[in-house]
Amino acid sequence: MRRRRWQVELALKFWWLTHLAKRLGHITPFKQMAGLIASERAFSGSFIPVDEEIEVPPGVVAPREIIRDYIERASHRTFVYKCPCRAGEGCKNHPAEIGCILLGDAAKNVSLEVGRPATVEEALARVDEALDRGLVPMIGHMLIDTVVFGAAPYKKLVTLCFCCSCCCIFRSGMSRLVNTYPRSLVKLEGVNVTVGDDCAGCGTCVSVCPIENMTLVDGVATIGDMCLGCGACARACPRGNTRVTIEPGARLLEDLKRRVEAHADIE
Repeated sequence: MRRRRWQVELALKFWWLTHLAKRLGHITPFKQMAGLIASERAFSGSFIPVDEEIEVPPGVVAPREIIRDYIERASHRTFVYKCPCRAGEGCKNHPAEIGCILLGDAAKNVSLEVGRPATVEEALARVDEALDRGLVPMIGHMLIDTVVFGAAPYKKLVTLCFCCSCCCIFRSGMSRLVNTYPRSLVKLEGVNVTVGDDCAGCGTCVSVCPIENMTLVDGVATIGDMCLGCGACARACPRGNTRVTIEPGARLLEDLKRRVEAHADIE
């Protein structure tokens, strides 16, 4: 099932179809196509909020340590040469060369034309580089990566993505799919996003929310029920009024393992 470089490049020429799937995936005739991206069978994951401003209560595994845990536990790690979202969209804001890290036995089956093996140290350095550029990490079990990269078997694969708000398949235009498949991409249990009392009603947070979950109500930013905990609104708020917090006693790592590794083994 190994993919050649030309096969991946061919798939990227049709990346525009992901936009069609996101726009129309809630409509019955298009659900099958959308299901390849977002159904529970094809995807389970969460964004990992790693902003330095987030206070981590004592005894709680820090979000950054969650990423380290996955990298260190994985039997194999492979750097994909190019992020398919940024390459497919022709991203102007972030380099496509900061691609996904494939984790688990499936990662070793990726062709050297598509990606290369990486050490734990290299993978952790890639995380630092991605975070320094403002990309948001997401950990997920994603069928689309098996299809595009030939990372098989699917049950032996978990992907660490570094998502930009402009091009990422999961950080742009996802409102309809999140409503159609509400249990696929979810906020980590114990992560909360709140708007403080000093909201100026500028609407900056509304424009950056990937699922259109932020609205202005009577001139005040209001968070809806479908928050993914990605922190885009908090990073964009010019007054620092929107914040990501973690509850005391939150079991972030355990929650992620329970969902993402329910059908995947990376060790």
